[in-house]
Amino acid sequence: MPRIQDVLNELQRRLQVAQHKRVTQKDMALLAQTSHRTIAEWMRGATSPKAMGALLNLLSELPSQDVLAILEYWKAHAPKDDRSAASCEAVRSRQPPVVLKHHSEESP
Repeated sequence: MPRIQDVLNELQRRLQVAQHKRVTQKDMALLAQTSHRTIAEWMRGATSPKAMGALLNLLSELPSQDVLAILEYWKAHAPKDDRSAASCEAVRSRQPPVVLKHHSEESP
């Protein structure tokens, strides 16, 4: 059985692919509306959110299309405050990191 930290790491990887940029633990904390410390503890397995495991267990009993329907419902109806909406927008709109070339890598 996968651990919550494995699921969170996979989620972080998929967010990076979907958003075409690096998604940090701080970004994930903003999106999850929790603290950076909490996300860091979850991702290294120091603590585990019991409710998340329970929810994943319930969702895993459903056909994929039902899971998607529930996620779409949550996306449309989840309680949001101005701060969390602004945080999510900040993560989505953040530019990907600029990769600086070392002087030896530059062409003459």
